[in-house]
Amino acid sequence: MTTDHMPPPTLQGPRVALHVLTRAFASNQYLAWLNDPEVLRYRAPKSRTMTWEDMVAWLDDVPADSRRFAMTVAGRHIGNISLDGIQKDHATADLGIMLGARDVWGKGYGKEAIELLVQYGFKELGLHRISASSPNPAFNAIMRSLGWDHEGTAREAFMCEGARINIERWAILASHPAPV
Repeated sequence: MTTDHMPPPTLQGPRVALHVLTRAFASNQYLAWLNDPEVLRYRAPKSRTMTWEDMVAWLDDVPADSRRFAMTVAGRHIGNISLDGIQKDHATADLGIMLGARDVWGKGYGKEAIELLVQYGFKELGLHRISASSPNPAFNAIMRSLGWDHEGTAREAFMCEGARINIERWAILASHPAPV
């Protein structure tokens, strides 16, 4: 995808821009991420290969209780981040992230995107609480570094490469923002 066809950023950080995730982000690169075992290592097991049609259908079918964003760096789509299960009555949501471009792993882009999305959730959506859960050690290190509250461990709740591993649960409240 070239920057000429990219929607304008919704949120802009020092290095990362978040754009509403639309069909405009459909690409062979994105499809490759959705079928890359290393990218999907800490996600639920897939029952089949994702096709172009599957990807486009998913991009077009955004639930009313979700806000999905493409993460870009210098105009390059590197992954997605979302708030899902937004409950207006309770002012809560769950954060999810997928950093698909492996060459940018470990460079702090995910952390910056999480900070942008949390600010958006609290300020623009009026959320009170955002939670996240993951077995991914890199994600859990980010949450710890951002000062999210560790709410618990789902012991041996995820199978990864034949081994049972823990899922860590995190949350942050609007009234108790993490230190920047």
